[in-house]
Amino acid sequence: ALGALLLWLGQVFWGRLVAPVRAKTLEYELEEARADLNTEGARIEGLQKEQGGLTQQIVTLQRAKRQLEATLDARNRAMQEVHERLSVVELEEQPIARESADGLRQELRMAVQERDEANTTLRQAEARGMRLQTELEVLHGIHERMLEDIERLKGRLRDAELEARSSGQSRPPAWVMVQPFGPRDDLQRLEGVDPSLERMLNRLGIYHFHQIARFEASDVEWLVEHVDGVPERTIRDSWIVDAAHLCGDADN
Repeated sequence: ALGALLLWLGQVFWGRLVAPVRAKTLEYELEEARADLNTEGARIEGLQKEQGGLTQQIVTLQRAKRQLEATLDARNRAMQEVHERLSVVELEEQPIARESADGLRQELRMAVQERDEANTTLRQAEARGMRLQTELEVLHGIHERMLEDIERLKGRLRDAELEARSSGQSRPPAWVMVQPFGPRDDLQRLEGVDPSLERMLNRLGIYHFHQIARFEASDVEWLVEHVDGVPERTIRDSWIVDAAHLCGDADN
């Protein structure tokens, strides 16, 4: 008897103090996880925008590079044509030809410099794009793991809330038993009671038809609060009536 009393006190302590605190702690953890997820989501969104802008910049730089290379090729051809038409001596003796050649050389040097600068800028943009892509892939992996963590937290929270309700978070009725008085009744004979629900009822301290047959309105409310998916009307109009008959049959 003392062992049964201690067991009941332990169940009450767990249901009223430990389980609710555990559920509340999981709620806080879930809120923090969701906040972290939002932060990571915002970071990913920012990087994706930067990546989009960088992609456009790379396209523009590649176009500019092609234009500069075309300009450089044209000036190279012009310089080659001058050398083909005039000898070195003629270039030295004819001021106009010499000035024209010098101008072409200057334009050629400027074109080479512009092309080299464009190549440097393009390589830097492409390197940044590769780093962004790697960073985004890592962040997407973190994001997926955070979603999985949140789903696990949700499951743990549901279990904790169910445990809190099942363990007697509200004051249990006086008829609740820590263990059956003699053989248990077959509660599956009641409407809608399957093996899983019968185990739940047993965990709540309901083992016998005579307990259900004596249910009052407050008892029905307490049971609805602690057992998911059982309509109050089913308990009131079916279980209590059937339990009374089954209880009488057992007595006979």
